[in-house]
Amino acid sequence: MVFASLVQYVRFFPAAAFAGLLLAGLNVPISEDLVIITGALVARGAPELLVPSLLAIYAGVVISDFVSFFLGTLIRKGAVKVKFASVLLSPKNLDRVRRLLDRNGLLAFIVCRFIPLGMRNTLFMASGFLALPARRFALYDIIAAAISVNTLFFLVYCFGEDVKNPFYIAGLLLFALLGIAAAALAVRFMVKRGVRIPLTGYGLPQAAVFPALAAACMAALFFALYPAAYLIPLEAALFLVLAWMLSFFRDPARKISPDESVLLSPADGRVTDIGVVETGELGRALRIGIFLSVFNVHINRAPCSVRIEKINYTKGMFKDARSVDAARVNESNSLLMTRLAEPRSRLLVKQISGAIARHIVCKAKEADELRQGERFGMIKFGSRTELYIPETENCEVLAVIGVPVRAGLTPLIRYR
Repeated sequence: MVFASLVQYVRFFPAAAFAGLLLAGLNVPISEDLVIITGALVARGAPELLVPSLLAIYAGVVISDFVSFFLGTLIRKGAVKVKFASVLLSPKNLDRVRRLLDRNGLLAFIVCRFIPLGMRNTLFMASGFLALPARRFALYDIIAAAISVNTLFFLVYCFGEDVKNPFYIAGLLLFALLGIAAAALAVRFMVKRGVRIPLTGYGLPQAAVFPALAAACMAALFFALYPAAYLIPLEAALFLVLAWMLSFFRDPARKISPDESVLLSPADGRVTDIGVVETGELGRALRIGIFLSVFNVHINRAPCSVRIEKINYTKGMFKDARSVDAARVNESNSLLMTRLAEPRSRLLVKQISGAIARHIVCKAKEADELRQGERFGMIKFGSRTELYIPETENCEVLAVIGVPVRAGLTPLIRYR
């Protein structure tokens, strides 16, 4: 009788799961694992709740982790006092978490996600207390949550009663953890041995989060749809998306041949326009516009050896970057530079967002000196980069409209 009455309210499970997980972030004794298992069992009985339940659980897990993280930050600043914090944030626990983060980082988050009994909240709250950067916490937590939530949810959803076999489940989890650990150790070994991984750090956290989410979706579809006939084309499409995401953040090694008599292209792409315009920094200037499609390398490089004089970020719209008007109305970041070689004139490189690009990265700072071809940032997804030089410069334009160019390799201007 009680069970029958509860079934009537099963449609409210996603909202209840989300609320319960938020309370768990405040250290209320609500088992995250139990909520995930219940969600999988509910989805087995009501398949229409599969996606809402999984999304609600995933959102609740990530947000509750951030609640714990920022609670630890507030405790460190003395803004709040919590009774249970003295236990979770004991000197022993803080020292343990500090060593885990220093040595293992992401791997520590992934492993701790599979350990119940308060270990997760200790890690998250201690991370905030130890002032772990919020962006790094977000990167670690989102990837770890995608792995742990999907693993437990789909084990229960697909195998149901068979999940009662603890040795079977332990074997699957151990295999997954060993695979993750082996991949992490391999990357760490390569970095220590000086092997260059051709992905840019400018792309974080998207360079890790987006491919991880694509891989998680592939795993979820496999467990949910196997052996459906349309599973293969769906998985193939997601694999192409995964490959594209990784390729977008590629950073190929390039051998730069220094030649200060030329200005090299600051971006990969295709020259779309060449003309004289009025600028606030250089007066009348020659502008060369380069459009970067979503298939180009998006790293920006210095056109010559320069000193950064001024950086000016401007908020704006997100129109198609192929349009010349994009330089005037879109979000942009302008770097005013002075050449270190003769002629010691000024030039301007402008990073411009596009209809898809919504984030400009610039690691250079004012007074920095960059070598010719040195990386200084990127624009995430389709975008536009422009090079400006004063109209009065005695130079020859080598760029040709419609011709592809490569950052740090293709000369656009030659000084006479």
